[in-house]
Amino acid sequence: MRGGALRPLFVLVFGMPLLVSGCGWTPLYADTEETPANTELRAIRVDPIAERIGQKLEIALRNSLAAAGEPTPKRYRLHTTLAVSRQDLGIQAQGLATRGKVDVYATYVLSDLQSGAVLLNNSTHSANDFDINANEYATVVGEVDAGTRTVEELDREIVARLTLFMQRRVAEGAAKPG
Repeated sequence: MRGGALRPLFVLVFGMPLLVSGCGWTPLYADTEETPANTELRAIRVDPIAERIGQKLEIALRNSLAAAGEPTPKRYRLHTTLAVSRQDLGIQAQGLATRGKVDVYATYVLSDLQSGAVLLNNSTHSANDFDINANEYATVVGEVDAGTRTVEELDREIVARLTLFMQRRVAEGAAKPG
């Protein structure tokens, strides 16, 4: 009886670290590995972006690129422009829409601050939909939420592409002799 009661406790105590380690969980106060690409990402100055959704993307990019919060001299400039459109989908026979969609196209240019040379010119797109309700407030909240999801997706995509670019740039610089 006693051995049977200890078995679940044994599995819980020794099995939990194995489960947690496989899910991508990291300790809150863990030392993150500092790479040269991270230093380069922190050196990017994010220019202001027009419109409210642009302001949200600007803040998200600044937070993502300088996640450590360490002051770093700026060597690069990231200029981003957005093209935002909203369209109604799911039109009923009475002509009322039941579904809406927010499309955001982001074009971004990474340039060197000293020389002004364009280092990277790219664009990305994100779309999210929302319900259109008889209650106008619920529709506005849904549209704002779709915009927030769009900003999060654009932020992840732009940061991922900038990270790959900086990793490649650092690796090419390290590979050059002398």
